[in-house]
Amino acid sequence: MAQDFTATFTRVDAPHAAAQGGVRCGAWLVSLEAGDATVVTRPGSELRAVIKGCVYGAGPDALLDAYERHGPDFPRHLEGNYAALLLDGRAGRILAITDRVGSRALYAAHDGLHAALSTRADWAPLRKRPLSLAGVSSMLIKGNLIGGLTLHEGVTSLRRACVHELAVDTFRAHDYWPLTFTPDAGRSEADLEAEFVHLLRAAVTRRLAASGDRPYLSLSGGYDSRALLSLMSAPGRAVRTVSYTLSTLTPGSDAPIAQRLAAQYGAQHTALTAYRGRVLDNVQQNVSWSGGAAPLCDEADAWAEFAALNPSDVFVGDHAFDFNSHPLGGRADQLLRQKVPPSYELLGWLRGSLSSDTFGALESQWHATLDGVLAHSGAAPGQTFDGYELEMALMLDVNVAHSLLPWRDRFAGHTAQVHTPYLDGALLDFTLGLPLPLLARKALFRRALRRLDPQLMQVPLARSLGYVADWKLELIAQRDDIWDSVQATPSPLDDLISPDVIQTLLLNLAPTPRGTQWRGNLRQTLGRLRRTPLGLRVLGPAPIRKTVDAATFLRRVLVLRELTAARLPVPTTPVRLPEPA
Repeated sequence: MAQDFTATFTRVDAPHAAAQGGVRCGAWLVSLEAGDATVVTRPGSELRAVIKGCVYGAGPDALLDAYERHGPDFPRHLEGNYAALLLDGRAGRILAITDRVGSRALYAAHDGLHAALSTRADWAPLRKRPLSLAGVSSMLIKGNLIGGLTLHEGVTSLRRACVHELAVDTFRAHDYWPLTFTPDAGRSEADLEAEFVHLLRAAVTRRLAASGDRPYLSLSGGYDSRALLSLMSAPGRAVRTVSYTLSTLTPGSDAPIAQRLAAQYGAQHTALTAYRGRVLDNVQQNVSWSGGAAPLCDEADAWAEFAALNPSDVFVGDHAFDFNSHPLGGRADQLLRQKVPPSYELLGWLRGSLSSDTFGALESQWHATLDGVLAHSGAAPGQTFDGYELEMALMLDVNVAHSLLPWRDRFAGHTAQVHTPYLDGALLDFTLGLPLPLLARKALFRRALRRLDPQLMQVPLARSLGYVADWKLELIAQRDDIWDSVQATPSPLDDLISPDVIQTLLLNLAPTPRGTQWRGNLRQTLGRLRRTPLGLRVLGPAPIRKTVDAATFLRRVLVLRELTAARLPVPTTPVRLPEPA
């Protein structure tokens, strides 16, 4: 179901290009591997497209229809959850397209005479390139890659909401959906609620119409997924739901609350085991499925179990409705709102373990990455984005496009088609036109949900996730096996973070002292309070952690080592991309 595709491009004037073969398109010879992706051709023309994901409504042919009718802005007229490559032989144009929110990532590299494009970050021609210090820095401090970074030099993740045209020296991006808030204060809140409900229903209906015969809903105990459960439930429609749990069930956590919600709406429910007790298995699952494109998945074992259910589709409740109560002006405040550390001091405790040059380089790369992210999102010097505009841009660019959706694509999307109804284009356009107070704390969204279904809150909210393992204790219990694995598998990452550093961190891990568990209980209590409008208003959003703890850092390092291991030594200069066969 992954539907991954790859393509290599060689300039026709490159040495030995004629001997390489491939389909000519303008100045390029194209070699395409479509895999399980959808290939669409237009009879009587030289148009061809390969699509990963769904174009809703008229199906994949709609992409070529929109291109012929609307020109460069054609994706603006599509609704979908996709990434695509379009070849226009007559015009000699090669276009790589991302949807509005970047549901499906595209990874690209270009060295002038050769270029490459893939839906997988770990495609062999891309990962033969040198390790990116900026990418490693982002993974260590944030836990995922932001700002278009990948783990390899010269390889970028293409921007969301863009048509990227292959040019002589780069993939040139044309933004077809710029963010512009146009609040309309002339409509009543009742009218806005009614329209919101209508748009929610239409978004779910579109995706259900494109679904196979075994769709599932990833169901938690919060607001968002239960609203999808209500929207998907209708007479005669079989709804299946899944939640995630550990072997010991935590009362009031997501799994038992999801079970009660499923019973309320007559859905068939399955609780999946999030973690089966092997740290190294969790590492390997993250490596093989994410390929370095997504944050760590705590419940990786659950997604492997999910595959055995033979799902056709999976619906998830990711959204872009949750704004701060007051517009955030400062760069640091905006980054903290998106859980982005504005300073590398969250890893300050590493200074004594790494060389000063290494730590300084990682720190410098992180701050350069933040400057680039902020500049692209509208916070460059001299730009005057409104606080809410910047918050929306960062929400989409940092959390949605580079954290949530790659994670959905690589794990849920490994075995089923992923649908994100709340990220529907019509809903996003509607959000950009709302009066700003109705965006704060999902105010209008919550009202619309109550209007949609007065029984929605009959089952209380979950008090905790209940499926995240105590990774510190797991690392302590299995540190001998982990250290054996580190010794047996050298990695280019060792030049930055030596195995000795890993060994020291493993040996220094200690269980949380008795008598201090109250701190964790207090954090859980505050977290529950922040789930309520009053609690959020009084306490504010959850603060970012003051440090990346050693257990989290070790898990990230273990995954990074595996991602970069088992291949030829990393060269000191960039490798020219392979020519198409």
